[in-house]
Formats: sequence, C-alpha cells, structure tokens
Amino acid sequence: MKAEIISIGSEILRGQITDTNANFIAKKLVELGIDLEHISAVGDNPKSLLSTLKLALQRSDLIITTGGLGPTEDDITYQTIARALNLKLIKYPEAEENLKRILKKINKTISPSNLKQVYLPEGAKIIVNQYGTAPAMILEKDNKIICSFPGVPHEMKNLIEKNLIPYLKKKFPPSTIKKSKTLKITGLGESSVNELIREYINKQTNFSFGIYANPEDIQVQVTTQAPTEKEVEKLLQSSVNQLTKILGNYVYGTDKQSLEEVVGNLLKTKKLKVAVAESCTGGMLGKMITRIPGSSEYFQGGVISYNAKVKEDLLKVPPKVIKKYGEVSNQTAILMAEGVRRCCHSDIGISVTGIAGPGGATEKKKVGLVYMALADGKKTITQKHQLFGSRQLIRLRSTRRALNLLRNYLISN
Repeated sequence: MKAEIISIGSEILRGQITDTNANFIAKKLVELGIDLEHISAVGDNPKSLLSTLKLALQRSDLIITTGGLGPTEDDITYQTIARALNLKLIKYPEAEENLKRILKKINKTISPSNLKQVYLPEGAKIIVNQYGTAPAMILEKDNKIICSFPGVPHEMKNLIEKNLIPYLKKKFPPSTIKKSKTLKITGLGESSVNELIREYINKQTNFSFGIYANPEDIQVQVTTQAPTEKEVEKLLQSSVNQLTKILGNYVYGTDKQSLEEVVGNLLKTKKLKVAVAESCTGGMLGKMITRIPGSSEYFQGGVISYNAKVKEDLLKVPPKVIKKYGEVSNQTAILMAEGVRRCCHSDIGISVTGIAGPGGATEKKKVGLVYMALADGKKTITQKHQLFGSRQLIRLRSTRRALNLLRNYLISN
C-alpha cells in the first residue's frame, strides 16, 4: 500500500509554523510497515488543494491530511475532499453535539461559522474530537482511504493514536513488524561517528541505518523488521549492543532519553548534588538540568557570574587571578567551580566561562573560546574548547559539553 501525507495551511508555506504533524505521522506509518511515498504542503487555496488531492488519489492508496478543519473561510479541507470525490457534504449530528459541548464548556455561543464544522463528506466515518471542535474522519471510497485530522498538534496526535492506528492495524495487519531504535551520542562529530561504525554498517543485511546530526548530539537510527514483536526487539537490541561496543561511552542513551535526564539519573543513583557557576552560558546549564522533573533531588543551585565583581564576591575568585589571567581562563574556571561547590553546599561544582560573541574577542582569545571545570573537593578537572557558530550555538555547545563533562565524571567515579 502506498501512503501520502498532505499538510494544509498557508502558514506552513509562509514559514510561520514548522510542520511537525507530517513528521509524527510518518513515524507512525513506518512503525506499521506502511510505505510512505509522498509528503506535501499546500496552502488554503481551493484550486491548489483540489489539484493536490486529485494527484494524491491517482498515485496513493492511503491519504492522510492535517489542517483546514476550522470554522473560518479559509478552512476548506472537507469541502474540497467532497468535491474531489464527487460527494455531498452532510450534517453529522454527533459532530454538532460535540461542538455544543465544547463551546458550552468555555461559555461561548454557536455561530454560523462554527456550524460549518459539523458538515463532512457523505459516507465518512466520523471521529469525534474530544480535544477541540473540529471532527476528524476516515473515508473509504473506490479502494482509496482518505483520513483527515485537525492541524493542532496535540489534537492530531491524540486522535491518530486512539483512532487511526487501531483502524490501520485492523484493516492492514502487517506480515512483518518494522521498528527502529535510536542511539544518542555526544562528544563525537558526525563524520567521526560514521568512520567508527562504517565497517559494521556495511556488513549488515537485515538492518538499515541513518546518521543524524544536531549540535553536540549525533543520533544513529537502526531499523529492522521481523514476523513478531519479540524477534524485532531481539534483532534491534543485538545491533544496538554492537554499536555501543564500538562507540563506547560516547553513547549516552537511546530513543527519547535526553543528556540531562541521563545525568540526573546518575546523580540520583550516586546520591550526589551539583551546583553550577555560569558566565557565557547565562543560566542555560542550570535551566537544562532543572528541566527534568525531580531535579531538586540533586541540583543545589547556581550563580550566573557574568560580571567579574560577581565572580569575586560570590565565588571568591581573587581579583588578582582575573587581572592576571582574565575572566575567560583555565584558572578562573577552576576557582569558579570550586567556589560554587562551597557556596551552594554541593558535592560537585561545574563552571563555564567563555566568549560567546560576536564581540569580546582579542587577538589571543577568539570568539568561541570556552573553559569549563568540575570540582568535587578532592580534585578539579578542566577542559578547553574552541567552538564555532552563532552566539546561541556556542552557548548551547558549551552547555552540552559541560553536561557531558559531568556525565563522564559520574561514569568514571
């Protein structure tokens, strides 16, 4: 079966929003073993949408649309689908009941434009939207299946999980189960990861691999298929184990695990507390650590010591050190880490100081120069990095490298 996704909305084409809906649906189709051959975006234009739908009906068996189900004049999805299939729009009482329920809940009266949402193409299997006013649908006609869902991501995701996926599983039970697993890697660049695992990848016949790069975060996706869930999981785990053996401690987690979550779990397991002293990252390190629920178990606090006087007064970095070596220096980073560990009463102190740019550089200290340190009261570990990119990217890279410094410390101790 050939599948196609059509994202509807002029705001997508204008770049006002990022189309995350298509990405979500694509992943779900892959999990079901359904071949996705086309993804397109089209504006709220009846002529353009009609031609897109007609083309999709010619080349695909399953068409999934998102967006264009609202009450405004430019919400034209159901009208255009009806036109493409030569069907009438008819009123669905269950859609009207749900609309009244939702609007009553928010003390809003029904307007004529709202009632537009209760008309769907005849023959559609309506999906009542418990999360909003726009109903979804599944429509079978002439050996084609058209499914339409709201463009609001949380509405779309819930309706697809609870309605479309069970429908497709029942309608097209897979002969094989296809699944993926993702390894998350930090501390290595994309090309280095590729070089390390290339020989292994080239020897595999039952797997497909993808390498995807984000700042300081490389992901290797492993995909395979087998007749049963148990066999797929066994194959995937075997491949993941082999890749982890090759990449070692550069692998920090799998699938949805984040670096800050992994670090948090290590801190909890070892019953250690951490504090941060930040300069160029401006609080980003503390923010990332505390993004994880329950981080109060291991995060003591932090000092954003952007100014030299704050480094001196709060972190007890002697003025003579700053005068001699500068705020961006190995020596200052060490004293910042040791100072924040003491003043926040933590087991570990981490510091980051650097030049995020675009200004602040000198002939000897370029934009992207970053020093970081980790102190535990017995020893202090330091790192020097020359990073590249925009100001925001340098700050992000610095933050993730500081987190990885902490992760590697916790693993080795």
